[in-house]
Amino acid sequence: MPGDVGIWDLAISLSNQRSNEEENLNRQKESTIIFAGSKGAGKTTLIHRFLERDESAKQTLALEYTFGRKTNQNLVKDVCHIWELGGGTLYTNLLETPLSPSALLHTTLIIVVDLSQPERIWHTTTTLINSIKEYIESATKTEKARQLKLSEKLQTAADNIIDNEHPDRNEIYVFPVPLVVIGAKYDIFQDFDPEKKKIICRTLRYLCNYHGAHLQFYSAKDSGLVKKARDLLSHFGFHAEPGKGVSQDYNKPLIIPAGSDSFQAILGSSDVPKLEVVKHQFSSMFPQEEEETIVQSEDPARDVSFKEAEIDMLRSQKDEDLERYRREVERRSKSFGDFD
Repeated sequence: MPGDVGIWDLAISLSNQRSNEEENLNRQKESTIIFAGSKGAGKTTLIHRFLERDESAKQTLALEYTFGRKTNQNLVKDVCHIWELGGGTLYTNLLETPLSPSALLHTTLIIVVDLSQPERIWHTTTTLINSIKEYIESATKTEKARQLKLSEKLQTAADNIIDNEHPDRNEIYVFPVPLVVIGAKYDIFQDFDPEKKKIICRTLRYLCNYHGAHLQFYSAKDSGLVKKARDLLSHFGFHAEPGKGVSQDYNKPLIIPAGSDSFQAILGSSDVPKLEVVKHQFSSMFPQEEEETIVQSEDPARDVSFKEAEIDMLRSQKDEDLERYRREVERRSKSFGDFD
């Protein structure tokens, strides 16, 4: 009977839907957080605070990997893959590994800038944003990305950051993945001259609004700011509820969620200056220092003119140790999810 068949079809459909929902609830969720930013700004310390690890921070060499796990409300352990890029702006090419197509939909980029060194803020922030954006755009053009319809999904997610009613919607170029700028060493910055603080805050707000990014100030020496930073990272790493509160007062630590700011609020005018104009204004007060580039046309360790038997043997052992470490990091990361 047609009516009975319809009821049975509906019952089967509801049963399948319920099974799929239960399966999704019991499935492990994975996310990726990439940390980049100023040298010595405290990225490693921030990661340790986030993961509640009581370890002393060591200088990050090139690209390092770790992970965190947290049991969710369904008693399933979610995994957050964490990559930390050392060297400031020098080694962004190493991020091709974590910026794989299959990981991008669940990836957040954290740029940590040193507020105590305004002479590097613009260069560090914009260089990393532009460089990493190129790698992401390259990843979206691969065959794997086309199969995943990655570009369309990233665009949909970006559109949700800035709603249709936002006054700057046509002036904002939302970064392809969630972007967070953390201003570190606020304990030093808070004692700056008020006018300098105002200009730095206004410039960072402009950059973050321009890219649809979240902006938050932080100090490893302030327990309240440490907690707010942990809450922020838990939101992106473990899908926790986002922290509440907004602070736009340059005399206080800034906390400005993506999409909550506007150029009118930042500049006090409806006339929005171009990026280059803002750069010129900021650099006029804080001339920017660029990090040294590394140029190595040859490897002197392989030059016969510098041959030393004992040193070459030690170097060979270190190369083998490094290769074992590289394979171990790769194995550990793949054990919690295939990035390719």
